[in-house]
Amino acid sequence: MIADILSVLGLFGNALEKVMTKKGTRLEKKITAVGDLQKAINATKSYLVSSHKNYSPNSTLSNLWNTAFVSMVPFDKVLANQLRDKGRFWSDPKSWLNKPSSMELIPDLKDLDEKCEEMMITLNFRITKR
Repeated sequence: MIADILSVLGLFGNALEKVMTKKGTRLEKKITAVGDLQKAINATKSYLVSSHKNYSPNSTLSNLWNTAFVSMVPFDKVLANQLRDKGRFWSDPKSWLNKPSSMELIPDLKDLDEKCEEMMITLNFRITKR
């Protein structure tokens, strides 16, 4: 009888550990996703200032936006698709700039920065509840 109870408690403990680990892992992945987004925003702002808003292909920026896209997919698919388009934009900006309707797909850096700030506030709240 006691062995059965200990066995059940052990199974419960293992299940609880898995759930807690998944929650912690998901939070860590979300922190990484927000960090990847902030890196892409910061690098793009810096590039635009130093290049005097020269919109020429930039593989570094394209890769940063693609990394942010991949990180964000599990959490916000709409935002992730916008980040993907941002990466595509930086691979060939002139073709996007020549099509005003295509530019509607590209989120503004200011809007993305505000979204990133909102996500950080939410994450900070979740982290302090741990």
